[in-house]
Amino acid sequence: MPVSCRDLLRQAKELEASPEARHRLCAGRAYYACYHRCQDWERTLPHLGSVRPETKGVHQELIDRLRRPHKSCSPDQVKRSKWLGARLIELRNLRARADYQLEDELTEDEAESQVEMAEAVFNRCDWDRCQSR
Repeated sequence: MPVSCRDLLRQAKELEASPEARHRLCAGRAYYACYHRCQDWERTLPHLGSVRPETKGVHQELIDRLRRPHKSCSPDQVKRSKWLGARLIELRNLRARADYQLEDELTEDEAESQVEMAEAVFNRCDWDRCQSR
């Protein structure tokens, strides 16, 4: 059965492991949940944003497109897209630190902040859906 971006965010909130391992796993799950949620949100735009020629990697390409939305996007879509791109960078940076800088402690506050930011990303992506209810 496939997993959804919401499943990944739920995993980030419910992980059971040693404290340090949990913080690191939480940072990763929260980032990947947002990466996939932002991809889904991006598909609702009239056109994709642009990617810098020197950009490498699908994660950076998504961030570039979000930070450089197409001119056909509404002012709200532009603002939201840029905000999402900026948050995705922050989330990715902590995820990279959690995965690659094992000598650095990752605190509970940082892990909780990562999940809170992920929830804010989901809320921003879901804004239209919430408004139409």
